Amino acid sequence: MKKRLKIYCEGQTEEMIVNRLLKGHLYVHGIHVERPVLAATSLDPAGQRGGFVNWTAIQFDLSQQFAADPDQNLRFTTLLDTYVMPIPVLNLGGFNSPVTSTVDIETVERAIEAVFNEPRFKAYLQRHELEALLLADFDALEWVFHRHKPGLQQLRVDIVGFASPEDINHGSTTHPAARLSTAVTGYEDLKASNAYFVLAHAGLETARAKCPRFNSWLSHWENWGAQA
Repeated sequence: MKKRLKIYCEGQTEEMIVNRLLKGHLYVHGIHVERPVLAATSLDPAGQRGGFVNWTAIQFDLSQQFAADPDQNLRFTTLLDTYVMPIPVLNLGGFNSPVTSTVDIETVERAIEAVFNEPRFKAYLQRHELEALLLADFDALEWVFHRHKPGLQQLRVDIVGFASPEDINHGSTTHPAARLSTAVTGYEDLKASNAYFVLAHAGLETARAKCPRFNSWLSHWENWGAQA
């Protein structure tokens, strides 16, 4: 039977990366990635999607996704950021303020899974944002944003002290997307397509080598695909 994976995405950036990069990559490992689902923002079935902002809506939506397809060869996962994660989600893990360490993020992931008690589901929260993956390769950033090399060169200097792009912090002006917006004028306007182009140019292996949590998540699915 065909192994299938459905990825519940925070927004259009994640959706594009799933469709254009992860889908083909995981297909080689024996997994068919289904069309991604954008996070619900309200209980209205026809309401706007995109954004990790309404846990009640996401909880209901995920429950509906699980119930709609009981196929035992189907797995579910999330691709959501920890940056400005909803307080009710933090509360699930016993936290009242943002989590930044790998251990604390994993505690929240396990707490999310416990809400559903769905063995086919593996929660994944990107530390701190998906944009951390872009900061793994400045050559790729400068190739895509070639008109903004001075800003990117300054950004390279600013983050030189971080062991991994996933360590880049949670501050309102210093989280990965904010740093990119400072370095690249208009970054937010074309974030989804630009993020894809940077990662495509860099290659997934470059991002994985510098972003251990992302690598671990992708490895989990590769290993599942390899199982008999």
